[in-house]
Amino acid sequence: MSRSSSLRLRATVVAVAASACLLGGAAVAGAAPAGSAGVSAIAATESASFTASGYGYTQSAGIANASNAAFVKAEQAGWLRSQCYVRATDVKPSGGGFSVVAEVLCRR
Repeated sequence: MSRSSSLRLRATVVAVAASACLLGGAAVAGAAPAGSAGVSAIAATESASFTASGYGYTQSAGIANASNAAFVKAEQAGWLRSQCYVRATDVKPSGGGFSVVAEVLCRR
């Protein structure tokens, strides 16, 4: 196999794996002509979920406090804040304010 066709094959495998990542799944792509060492690429996503509770005198303050606490947990586990987003919040009236549970989902 010539060098240029080997590079095209690698580029094709990488493109297939990248498109599988964009669709949210994991893919294993392999293509090897007979007698070749073979080229394969594995693309997978890792995800984790973190929850935390918070309290605020307004709903938005409670959500901000709970979300920030969940982001801190994610950062302590080795995730970047840019890899995470607030997936869900549960807001309940409590006393003179609001008790909130926030879930942060992280993916890389």
